[in-house]
Amino acid sequence: MRKLLPAFVLVFLLGVLVGGVGGAGSGFVSSAPDDTSRDFDSPPLSLGKATGSCGETKADAGWVHDVAVGKSFAVTLNATVQHAPTETVKASVTKVSPGYFRIDLRTVQSDRSEAAQQKMNDTASVGCTETELRLATSLPTDYESFEITMNGRTLRTVEYDGTVADLHQLPNPIEGRESAANASDSAN
Repeated sequence: MRKLLPAFVLVFLLGVLVGGVGGAGSGFVSSAPDDTSRDFDSPPLSLGKATGSCGETKADAGWVHDVAVGKSFAVTLNATVQHAPTETVKASVTKVSPGYFRIDLRTVQSDRSEAAQQKMNDTASVGCTETELRLATSLPTDYESFEITMNGRTLRTVEYDGTVADLHQLPNPIEGRESAANASDSAN
């Protein structure tokens, strides 16, 4: 928990800074009230990735943070996904039904060249690669819940509980290899 505290403080301060700057700057953009509603049928998404060998998992990874910012909820996620060296991790944010959203993480076959793929296979330890994801999206303030899934498995469901900032833990690392995930599911 002590290792998560600095990450939480950093995310909170970033949210306050972005909210403060956005709030102060909004008066210069338009003086008329904005009655148009944002389109959350296809929420915006920003994704950063870093890939390395398994065993390099950062201790402070594995969280999702949500906070109200004006007319939307800023949702940020940090997760480490273990997968086969021949795969990469994709992410999407979708509206499942009114008020319900999904952050879907999926492992898919990589589109690397054959030579780059062979180099990854040679350097990867025990056939495992880790990808650290940094994701940001925006949801409406009246959402009811959103879930985070990995290859269709629900990792965490976050219910709306007010506009105060919340930090929720995710598994660290997340198992993205289908055969390993199926083996751990059947062991439970």
